[in-house]
Amino acid sequence: MSDLTSDFFEAMKQWNKDKNVQIPPPAVKGLDPTLLEHIPGKSIKWSFPVKDNYNNPFGITFGGYYGMFFDAAFGPFSGLTTQKPTTSLDMNISFLKPLSPADKTVTIDVEVVSQSKSYLMLSAKAYSGRGVLVATCTSRMLILNR
Repeated sequence: MSDLTSDFFEAMKQWNKDKNVQIPPPAVKGLDPTLLEHIPGKSIKWSFPVKDNYNNPFGITFGGYYGMFFDAAFGPFSGLTTQKPTTSLDMNISFLKPLSPADKTVTIDVEVVSQSKSYLMLSAKAYSGRGVLVATCTSRMLILNR
């Protein structure tokens, strides 16, 4: 895990120190994320390896892994952005091109579209390790008042 990734998750741990939460959650840890860039309250960029065990029978990445990549990028960013717990209300993915282990990585670029007292709207783009746009995603996050 890179220093930037470790520092980001440490900031999340500090914000959640009085809560019983796992940072990063086991599902995200298993994706081996690398934080590439974080502009607080504006955007974040993560990279994930594209592994052989993500393949469908045709040797391309299952669509559900795209959702995992997007969700793993949205979740921590939304919590730090709002300084409150959030939960996904929806995620809409448009698949444009296939991913495979030959791409080596997928990069997820997330941006804040808007934020209100109750909702955080996010938009993201996924790029293969070859720099090809492979998917887009939007999500509406509910900001929990706990």
